Amino acid sequence: MVHIVINTDGACLGNPGPGGYAASLVRVSDGIVVRKAIESGRAADTTNNQMELKAAIAGLQRIKRDETAPITLRSDSQYLINGMNDWLPRWRSNNWRSANGKPVKNVDLWQRLDALSTGLQITWTWVKGHSGDQGNEEVDSVASQQAHLAQAASQ
Repeated sequence: MVHIVINTDGACLGNPGPGGYAASLVRVSDGIVVRKAIESGRAADTTNNQMELKAAIAGLQRIKRDETAPITLRSDSQYLINGMNDWLPRWRSNNWRSANGKPVKNVDLWQRLDALSTGLQITWTWVKGHSGDQGNEEVDSVASQQAHLAQAASQ
């Protein structure tokens, strides 16, 4: 059986401030890793939540639109996981307004994630950050490096 695991993380030095994100994509076939890639990036002035969303976007952008393998996207961001599992359908039906009637924050990123997810079999899973989870630790390290590079570039 083939499946894909995407680990994502975002980091921000200050909130807002310079930030970074990372996504690790692993294609597994019959228990064997057959392909692995890491996507990452940074921004000079951003928020932690924006970097968490950008990490998921970066990972999903690597997935072909006709992919049939199930995908597990893992993140330590409850904002991302709750958004995709619980809030997104209501936001869509409420014309991208939150429960209190205000516009959804980071709506452009949420809409991009919504579009990238359409047609794919994605399970959105929360993992506890900084708890020794190898996939989470790897993307946390890369995202932090990217945030520090963004900070250095802005000085």
